[in-house]
Amino acid sequence: MKSALPVRSLLLAAALPLAAGACQMTVPFNTAPGHAGARVEPSRLVLLEGIAIYRQRIALPPDAVLVVRIEDVSLADAPSTLIAEARLPTEGRQVPLPYEVQYDSARILPGHRIAVHGRIEDGAGKLLWITDIFIPLPAEGERADLPLVQVGG
Repeated sequence: MKSALPVRSLLLAAALPLAAGACQMTVPFNTAPGHAGARVEPSRLVLLEGIAIYRQRIALPPDAVLVVRIEDVSLADAPSTLIAEARLPTEGRQVPLPYEVQYDSARILPGHRIAVHGRIEDGAGKLLWITDIFIPLPAEGERADLPLVQVGG
């Protein structure tokens, strides 16, 4: 007479992945504060990459800092809402300056205008270069290069 043990082992082996899947935590959809009824995706970090560049042949001071911000600029006549920021010391490097900034995809609300801004400040925080055009947040996996213009020069 054959034992039922191999059949039980097969059933157990088939049931384990189902049980493991049932134990996985899922994050429910949530409503963003201040946006009644607005449905957003669960939190997930996304990496945005690109370069900051300007055309003039002017060297940056060695203590310059590249600041890249992702902002929700949807509301007219209101301050933008900061979604993410990266402050990257240039450490003497010159343009083009590569950057990376991570942001939470749950903070990107459908139908909102999301902008990527760049600026270069000296070590004391004085603004030297800035983006002067609207640069939309690209789709995931795409780059956003930041053309900069000189301030007061």
